[in-house]
Amino acid sequence: ARFGTDSFHPFYLIVARLFPHKNINIAIDAFNKLGHELIIIGDGPIKKDLKKMAGKNIKILGHKTDEKVMNYYRNCKAFIMPQEEDFGLTPLEAMSFGKPVLALRKGGALETVIEGVTGEFFDDPIPEALADGVRRLNENYNNYSPLVIQKWTEKFSRERFKEEMLELV
Repeated sequence: ARFGTDSFHPFYLIVARLFPHKNINIAIDAFNKLGHELIIIGDGPIKKDLKKMAGKNIKILGHKTDEKVMNYYRNCKAFIMPQEEDFGLTPLEAMSFGKPVLALRKGGALETVIEGVTGEFFDDPIPEALADGVRRLNENYNNYSPLVIQKWTEKFSRERFKEEMLELV
């Protein structure tokens, strides 16, 4: 079976541009210690450095087509968002496939992630905090309902966004 697609190898997923402020190095550090499979999709100036850091349980795949990215969302165990975003679209994409999200407790994630329902938070951008978040995510894994998670994302759908923007204007 291909890496990360068979049911015996549940993998965690990051989709991000590879820049220092995205904190991908923190996730790599944590997953090196945890030993869980992590797939990172994205390109950027620090890709080479991240590849050097990554253990054999971590694959950095570079840029992928939207279609391929959707397939990774569909097959991942959970989505990891180690950075602060004003409004993170990637965690919502993951949730639209019913996947829980582990996010840094800052910025837009505070609006999109509901602790214990659509995912978990970690408080500090350090490997230990992220690793602890993964542990809690795994402990609660059976409590997440893919249907509840998917339903939640409808609140952020483009239609709703358009309606709310029109009301503001």
